[in-house]
Amino acid sequence: MSTANRLEAYTLWLALPDGHCRPVAEFLLETDPRGRHRRSGLRYLPAWLDAPEAFPLNPVHAPLQTEPREWLGPELPAVLDEVLPGQWERQLLRHAWNQSNTLRDPGDLHAVLSAPRSSFRLGAMEILPGNAQPPALNSPLSLSDLEALILDARAVEAEAFPEAAALKRLRQGSSAGGARPKALIQDGGQPWLAKFNRADDPFNHVRAEALCLNLAERAGLQIPAHRVMRIGELEALLLHRFDVNEAGGRYHMLSANALLKDPETQADLAHPRYDDLVELIRHHGAEPARDLKRLYAQMLFNEAINNRDDHLRNFSFLQGEGGLHLSPAYDLVPSEALGSWPVLGFGHQVSLPRPGSDKALAAARHFGLPPTEAREVNEALRHAFSDLPQALQNLDLSPKDQALFKRLFWTP
Repeated sequence: MSTANRLEAYTLWLALPDGHCRPVAEFLLETDPRGRHRRSGLRYLPAWLDAPEAFPLNPVHAPLQTEPREWLGPELPAVLDEVLPGQWERQLLRHAWNQSNTLRDPGDLHAVLSAPRSSFRLGAMEILPGNAQPPALNSPLSLSDLEALILDARAVEAEAFPEAAALKRLRQGSSAGGARPKALIQDGGQPWLAKFNRADDPFNHVRAEALCLNLAERAGLQIPAHRVMRIGELEALLLHRFDVNEAGGRYHMLSANALLKDPETQADLAHPRYDDLVELIRHHGAEPARDLKRLYAQMLFNEAINNRDDHLRNFSFLQGEGGLHLSPAYDLVPSEALGSWPVLGFGHQVSLPRPGSDKALAAARHFGLPPTEAREVNEALRHAFSDLPQALQNLDLSPKDQALFKRLFWTP
């Protein structure tokens, strides 16, 4: 085994709203012998700097400039961290390498970045070996593949050795990030993200997320179109992708985590708060007043459903007219543990204000909301949760899950 550091050149590609892909930057990555980050640098290509449609890959950590940027140390820079496979995709990579008797480490950045894929990941950015061409923008999988994908995912979860065809099918649609089993598919020419239940879920995760999306829509939050797909005893939640436009092009997407990393070390923010998101929107948002109101509503909604997974990767921004816009809300799922703390605190509190409370109305000032708008948001949430029993019945949830959500959710 080599004891020398390894230096490789990569290209950062962007899929644009018009559906074309173009190289926009060079990326040099130096790792230790095990493939862990030591040093990296980014330089925008002159053609991208001169393009009228040009925008920065990350306005905080990689502004649009001729001078290269360099990052030293073990932490992953934001532009790299944002495009690396999530836990689920790495699990599939491990199976693929085992199947081909290839001894590779899923923590080796060069091994991960050089692994071929058939379709673009979520968002508009890909990082590829310097001489590689970008994969197809659209997933080759369709709704007819859904049953096989769910069964394939269950086999992987059980650590069963998947057949080559099953593993290929899963990997074709796996580049969606996160830890849960999912796949990117097409249905009638429309792009969807399909999310599956896991064997160890404490409740029906597919229907729980659909329930929360229904309540969020009733409360006035912006959410993606969605539906529960049932195939025999199998289920999936289909979410219409908001990173793809009507023409089939892409919107560049950045997580709040990528924007809020430490500028010097690139470490993730140690104790993130909704206050950090407020400042992020004020400094970089194209429509701060609109997005701050939406963020305020989402904070209260997360408290209403006992969402304790409200980390910074579950808030994203889309590049659009004038800059960054808060994306529709996603990953709205309750925690089964009452009394636990959210990932994001607010103000000097580790807990969040309950909708309709004096604290909730007072918190609106930090988001720049006048009292009338704050009351509108809280009233919309009260209206959404006032008919929770009917919302539970509409999704045909089991009696056990219905009882759990009645206990976990806010009661106006």
